[in-house]
Amino acid sequence: MAQLNQTGYMHNRLRMVTGSFLVKHLGLDWRWGERYFAEKLNDFDLAANNGGWQWVSSSGCDAQPYFRIFNPVSQSETFDAQGKFIKRYLPQLAGLSAQQIHAPWRLSSAELARVGVELDRNYPSPIVDHAQARALTLQRYAVVRKGTS
Repeated sequence: MAQLNQTGYMHNRLRMVTGSFLVKHLGLDWRWGERYFAEKLNDFDLAANNGGWQWVSSSGCDAQPYFRIFNPVSQSETFDAQGKFIKRYLPQLAGLSAQQIHAPWRLSSAELARVGVELDRNYPSPIVDHAQARALTLQRYAVVRKGTS
């Protein structure tokens, strides 16, 4: 979100991960994200933005499977292994190693203090647990799925 808010741009992979997080981890209506991105994107295209949000919420005409729920940490580890992107937009994490930067909340407060990071002061604590959010999302989608069999 820092990249989007600072530059008006976000790479497609990150758009998908962000959309998945907002819709499937937090349970937000996809239209909220679609509207926010429409306001912020300098490459905004109505069809692409609207279709992308429907895709990620598994509600569009060519939607991703409802059970595909991107794990933000593993996506970060896979597509930004060295943490260069993270360091650019979250400079407060620049002192962390490539292994630590993807999930700084897993470090001890002493390890974080060594690089000047304090959770909930200059970097937020996680607001959801991926495994729990995934399980809840699958329950929500199962209700709809049962009605269509």
